[in-house]
Amino acid sequence: MPDFSSKNEGTWFYFDPDREELGGVCLRELSTDEHERIEKLTVKHRKKFKRGIAYDDIETDDKLASKLRWDWCITDWKEVSLDGIALECTADNKVKMMKIIDFVKHVANSIEMLTEINKSLEEARAKNSGSSSEDSSKNRTAKSA
Repeated sequence: MPDFSSKNEGTWFYFDPDREELGGVCLRELSTDEHERIEKLTVKHRKKFKRGIAYDDIETDDKLASKLRWDWCITDWKEVSLDGIALECTADNKVKMMKIIDFVKHVANSIEMLTEINKSLEEARAKNSGSSSEDSSKNRTAKSA
């Protein structure tokens, strides 16, 4: 039986996988619940009327949404500095670092890799649970024959 964890503390992606002492970033995928929470905080829907026709006016605080997403996805980092100054892993420092192209590339590539890993795990779980239920139905059919 598969064992799932609700912790989702993140996965480390090192700047140089052969030399972890050079630092890295701990990341996690944006969950559906967290995405919905961020959307509730950053998107405002208003009904407006123009010439007797109602329409939705949607206003999004993209800056805040981005800050909240990066704050949630980046859980920690090691050996990260900006212009020679070591940075703590805080929400404000995450925003600063997400303006640095090389850091953004590392984070984006790592999240893409994490997404692929999680997708493969989900497919394997689905395949395993599908084959085990197929096996058990085959066994029931064989026993009843």
